[in-house]
Amino acid sequence: MIDLISLKAEKTSRYVKTKWLHTYADVTISKKINEEGLFEQLKKYDRLRNIINYIQHPLETFISDVNRSLYVTVPLAILYVVIMLMSIPRYTNMETLINVVDDHIIIALLIVLIPYAIFYELWSRKVLGIQALIPDFLERMAGINQVGLTIAQAISIMVNTNLGLLSYEIRRIKRDMEWGANFTEALVRFEERISTPSIARTVALITKASEMSGQIGVVLSIASSDAKMTEVLKKERMAEMFIYTAIVYLSFFVFLFVVGVLATQFLPVLAGITTSGLPTSGALSGIGSIPTVTINRLLYHACLVEAIFSGLIAGQMGESSLAAGVKHSCILLVIALVTFNFILVI
Repeated sequence: MIDLISLKAEKTSRYVKTKWLHTYADVTISKKINEEGLFEQLKKYDRLRNIINYIQHPLETFISDVNRSLYVTVPLAILYVVIMLMSIPRYTNMETLINVVDDHIIIALLIVLIPYAIFYELWSRKVLGIQALIPDFLERMAGINQVGLTIAQAISIMVNTNLGLLSYEIRRIKRDMEWGANFTEALVRFEERISTPSIARTVALITKASEMSGQIGVVLSIASSDAKMTEVLKKERMAEMFIYTAIVYLSFFVFLFVVGVLATQFLPVLAGITTSGLPTSGALSGIGSIPTVTINRLLYHACLVEAIFSGLIAGQMGESSLAAGVKHSCILLVIALVTFNFILVI
């Protein structure tokens, strides 16, 4: 239901038409003997270069695609659970064994979720920071273009300006143009690196306009106004939805408080009740046979389930993304884990 009433994240797709160039179709190709080994060496070098790049910049690899962190954290979590299961004492009481295993499973889950939440947050802040600078970038580009300079010359001038996170991307656009790409190709590559709907709209508008004329100052001004309005609406929406995220946290704390009252006030009284006066059949017939530790564990599991899904709902409501809610789930899971292991110890 929340997904139905939430603002959907825009999805962009670019269709590229490729051509097979026959410019050199009449050139005779002479094949040399023993060239296969050279091609194999090139393939090995490409694979080795990618591996070296991942090793040199591991965080950038995970930030650009947060799902890659699961390739590392999931095996680590499984290894942690296996090691803990092999090292824990052989408890004769099954209830104690289950309680110990529960905590290690939650810790393993946090090993998976916390890095994912951190890398997603870093990626989100990077993208949002670039998007916030797009209106200023377009406005400056429009001013430079309106004085008579071309878009390529405007990019060369913008390299020397300070636009924070966007400055590095501007240098990459200029570098692409220096290496032979035209302005449209450089912008499309910029769009592919960032891959956000607002930037995709802006790039599509600028590239189409630049194909018609080199003087697109008016178009850049319109794009700047649109990007600025988008950022204003986004900030207003986040400010409005913050209260709902706070309500999710408040509801979880209320739930945890009620569970804490049950665990500390009700369960000790329930443990002292004798079963002599209870009926032998009906809904209360088996209440005396259930250990209070089992009931306490069920309440603990209820808090864990509440923590995971409340966090995801907070992300969906506040930022229209379940991935953004992983950080809230981690926070609530840690609170539930600490509460039941250090505060509500029965």
